[in-house]
Amino acid sequence: LAQASTHPVSSALVAAAAARGIALPMPGAVAEVAGGGVSGVVEGHRLLLGSEGFLRRSGVEPQDGFGINAQVATAASSVAWLAIDGQASAVFVMADGPRPEAPRAIRQLRALGMRRVAMITGDRAAAAAPIGRALRLDEVRAEQEPADKIASVRAEAARAPTAMVGDGINDAPALAAADVGIAMGAHGTAAASEAGDVVLLVDRVDRVPEAIAIAMRSRRVALRAIGLGMGFSGLAMAAAAAGWLTPLAGAVVQEAIDIFAILFALTALRPGPHEAVPASLPAGSGLTERLREHGGLRQLTSTLRETAEAIGTQPDMLPALRALELKLRQDLLPHQSAEEASLFPEAAERLGGRDSMAPLIRMHAEIEGLVEQLGMLVRMAERQEKREAALPELRRTLFALEALLSLHLAMEEEMLEGFSDNSAPARPVAAAA
Repeated sequence: LAQASTHPVSSALVAAAAARGIALPMPGAVAEVAGGGVSGVVEGHRLLLGSEGFLRRSGVEPQDGFGINAQVATAASSVAWLAIDGQASAVFVMADGPRPEAPRAIRQLRALGMRRVAMITGDRAAAAAPIGRALRLDEVRAEQEPADKIASVRAEAARAPTAMVGDGINDAPALAAADVGIAMGAHGTAAASEAGDVVLLVDRVDRVPEAIAIAMRSRRVALRAIGLGMGFSGLAMAAAAAGWLTPLAGAVVQEAIDIFAILFALTALRPGPHEAVPASLPAGSGLTERLREHGGLRQLTSTLRETAEAIGTQPDMLPALRALELKLRQDLLPHQSAEEASLFPEAAERLGGRDSMAPLIRMHAEIEGLVEQLGMLVRMAERQEKREAALPELRRTLFALEALLSLHLAMEEEMLEGFSDNSAPARPVAAAA
């Protein structure tokens, strides 16, 4: 049914189905309600896909028949409900993750002296709060209309000079109201670019601290050049007044002072320490291939959780457990070995320090230990007399593997994201006309 809708949630559902290799029949008799959902007929069944209110208005009670896990998920995330023939059948949990470069961008802003960083969004509080926690923001203001965003920016500007970063048409008024409006121009709206004082020409938020660092360094160099020029000119004027310089010599000295001040000002063209970006890793390091494999590994974390939840509820889980162990040994462990062979040494050389990749390698070792433990427990469960004792430990091990692997993938992507080719330093800052 989602194939017939252009809504971002529908696009995400179609992409998720394609990633799982699911063949999708085409729907018929499709009708879409803006801001609500979509209805249609798929293989003779009447389907509804949309918000909780959309289902209720169609006479379907979404929460009926769902357990506590679904209720917790729907309370804390953005969701899409599915009803089949008038009965709620599934709930799809949506999660907006932060951009890969966002955590580093926030840390760089703090290092530049930004005392307060807040997020103002029109999204639900349940969807915005996890992003705020992940990025360690000072405040998250959710469900904000354009007028609310303007009020928030003005309130912040009354306390201290304030910069606003945005890309949507709803951000344009707030960008204009801020002391400095920074528009994401690559994929943002024309209204945001017109309203911004600075337009970033690439769609990366880590260019914001780079732009601020450029501005701070340029201002610092300009003030020093002015101070040096005025200071030397004052000394030359005093020397001329005392009769130590003739008019011709004074003119020559003044020209030399002007040239010196200009040459000193040109040092603003040199990047400062806060603008340094690690060099991209060579193609032989395998960074692109390893990051591409993360998509399949994230699907593997879902399989770990689903298998753990099924233990004790399905009669014979041994075939699924054997298949899962085989997949871990064929996909996950070789992936880790390849990273340690070529990727991690190259990254460590650029990061510096004695052993910058040690935390990731230690997590590799813990994951390998859990895979070995899983294999041992599967073999125990194959023996009828030990099956009852092995099943709880199997469940615990699978949940531990899911949690550790999910955390490891997030840490690895954040540490290595800065080395990708698309993060090579450019000069992406341009003033808006």
